[in-house]
Amino acid sequence: MLRFEIKKIFSKPKNKIAVVLLFIVLIITSILTINRVEYVDENGNHSVGISASHNLREARNEWAGYLTEDTLRKVLDENTAINNSKEALSDDIIEQDKAYAKKQGIAGIIDVINSAFSGYRDYDYYAVNSVSEDEVGTIYERRIATLKDWLDSGEETFTTEEKNFLIQQYENLKTPFYYEYADGWSALLQNISTFILILALAIGFFVSGIFSDEFQTKSDSIFFSTKLGRNKGVLSKMVAGFSIVSVFYILFILLYTCIVLFVLGADGANCPIQLDLWRSVYNVTFLQAYLLIVLGGYVGTLFASLLAMLVSAITHSTTTAIIVPFIVLCAFPFLSRIITLPQLCSFFPDQLLEIYLDIKESGLINLGGKITTIATFIIPLYAIICLMIQPILYNTYKKAEIK
Repeated sequence: MLRFEIKKIFSKPKNKIAVVLLFIVLIITSILTINRVEYVDENGNHSVGISASHNLREARNEWAGYLTEDTLRKVLDENTAINNSKEALSDDIIEQDKAYAKKQGIAGIIDVINSAFSGYRDYDYYAVNSVSEDEVGTIYERRIATLKDWLDSGEETFTTEEKNFLIQQYENLKTPFYYEYADGWSALLQNISTFILILALAIGFFVSGIFSDEFQTKSDSIFFSTKLGRNKGVLSKMVAGFSIVSVFYILFILLYTCIVLFVLGADGANCPIQLDLWRSVYNVTFLQAYLLIVLGGYVGTLFASLLAMLVSAITHSTTTAIIVPFIVLCAFPFLSRIITLPQLCSFFPDQLLEIYLDIKESGLINLGGKITTIATFIIPLYAIICLMIQPILYNTYKKAEIK
């Protein structure tokens, strides 16, 4: 029965076309992600793709290691030497690109120094040029001090509990940071939310007709009059829907991840996310951030698909069910811009597909005085809701009336 339900879904021409389009989107998104990594050679020529990632990895990994005070001082010396070179002092853009080419190995470390010596919400690209060797070793302390200064400035309104939570998260971050080439993970995380959204909409399209097909084809009287139609028949549809959501999501996420990391490299998986997102309160590595984003995307995809199946079972309309994932995942973000209640908007299901943004911006939720981040709350919340929807779906379709 399960095999029949799955076969019925993918025997439809429109679903076959959707699968092909999904593979095309996979290829396009992978290419766009891969092209995020750029390298400038000693002649000032720019390149992207496999060769760029290979050369950039070699340059970055020459400086691989913990960002101790000695390493940071060496970076300052290297940066000063490059800035005083004839290429850097030239007015010719090509010559300046040649100077930048020499900085690519330390560019990630320079970014960390610039972030440490900039305001909390600002970024001074040239801050590293005015940092002394005595100051540069204080970047980790400055990260905490800058946060405290910003919290005391009154630019943002936080409760005492929220302030204490932010400061504690900053203080709990393990230092010194370990640095190596991690541009593959950085590019992957920046684009994966968009790919997950497209994937979630496609999966919602696939499962939207599971519970309405019998009514569309006028075979509902046969289905519900069979011995197992109102029990195992319903369960087979539910399992088919869950299988499609899980298999398609896991398959395409793995394909996307493998393509990107195969080309760009998986180095830097255990580097702290703060190398890329300096202000984040999530004390996680690139790999842990990736897993959190993928988990949130899966729960969001499952929730939207279950709602589509539930609407399909209630309305007996495939067209109506197809619209549901668009409303849940695309309309809600626009609604959150209209509603001036950030605490309410934080609970919208579209946030499950924006975990990367939450890791970057570090949104907080106050639950009766207990402070936590958005992702760590909404993922288990919607996982529980998904479990609650399933018996409702089963009973709704089981008791469907034949007309």
